[in-house]
Amino acid sequence: MKESTLYEPVKRFLLRSGCSDVYAEVGNYDVLGLHGTVNFIVEMKTSLNFKVIDQALIALKSAQYVYIAVPQRKGQVPKSVQLLLKQYRIGLLYVDGQEVTVMVPARYSRTATKNNGHLTIRNCIRPYQDELIGGVKSGEKKTDYSVTIDTIRSFLRYSRRGRWTTVEQILYCCETHYANPRPSVMATLRAEWNKDWVETRKVGRKIEFRYKGDVDRDETTGRRQRTISG
Repeated sequence: MKESTLYEPVKRFLLRSGCSDVYAEVGNYDVLGLHGTVNFIVEMKTSLNFKVIDQALIALKSAQYVYIAVPQRKGQVPKSVQLLLKQYRIGLLYVDGQEVTVMVPARYSRTATKNNGHLTIRNCIRPYQDELIGGVKSGEKKTDYSVTIDTIRSFLRYSRRGRWTTVEQILYCCETHYANPRPSVMATLRAEWNKDWVETRKVGRKIEFRYKGDVDRDETTGRRQRTISG
């Protein structure tokens, strides 16, 4: 069983517990649920081990309620684990298919409230994270950078239709995550790892970009040059 298969049952559990919104992969946490001013964090693992307990202990800095979620296992929860979780007010969820069983209930912790960590983690929420699946591998996660690149790529391909485009035109139509957008967008579009889909030219002092392999008609002659590829 993958960690990501635990996400939907855990999300439903949080919604049933009163959370109005549930987000995946916020900061370093698998699942974040919001219940008024109270945060719920769930750390998911395919087995109950000390690594996930360590992650839950760290999560106490950012949420008043913290759970560990693992697949249903045979037998009772080891007493030593129960004592440790209860000592730190961490809850334990067993997931069996779509069913979630509370093996150890989480209890309210004041740590996050005292250091305002519950507010800090909320500043890390991005709009797309309510559509993500928690527990996916790092290389499969949607990030601010990937959202920016996907937005620009779609704009160049489908709106500009292969026409040469300035960075000013891109930024007028595309929202990015960069604090200093103009130089950052120019640098990343000229980077080696993006050369498979975008090409660059310099006209006087201006740098222009277009989607590679997607020229519909030449802007000056009107002749068809290339068709959409990929």
